[in-house]
Parts: sequence; structure tokens; C-alpha cells
Amino acid sequence: MKNLTKKDFFFCYNYKLSAFLKYKGFHYITKAVNHKTDKMFSLYVKSDELQKALDEYKSQTQEG
Repeated sequence: MKNLTKKDFFFCYNYKLSAFLKYKGFHYITKAVNHKTDKMFSLYVKSDELQKALDEYKSQTQEG
């Protein structure tokens, strides 16, 4: 079994991006607050599909 590290996860601090990922069918593992910054984040497992969705979101937000 593979040991998971921080590099295996995507920490999303952007509410609009998290809503976009939900729309695309992704589910976060958990929502939590970063104890150092007091900012809320959603945690996702990294995958090729997630990266494609992130790239799509980035291209859409840069067009505006």
C-alpha cells in the first residue's frame, strides 16, 4: 500500500473553484480550517482528471 503524503492532495482555498469542481463531479474529502491562517479549505485527492478540471477552470477565469 502506498504511503500518502501532502503531495497526493490538492488544498483548495478558493470557494468558486471548489464550487466548479463540485459541478464537474468531484467530491472533497473534507473541509477544514487551516489553523495557521484561519482560512477554510476543501481537500481533494490529486488525479489526472482533477488536474484537467483545474486547467479548464484556469483557462476560463483568464478569458474574462
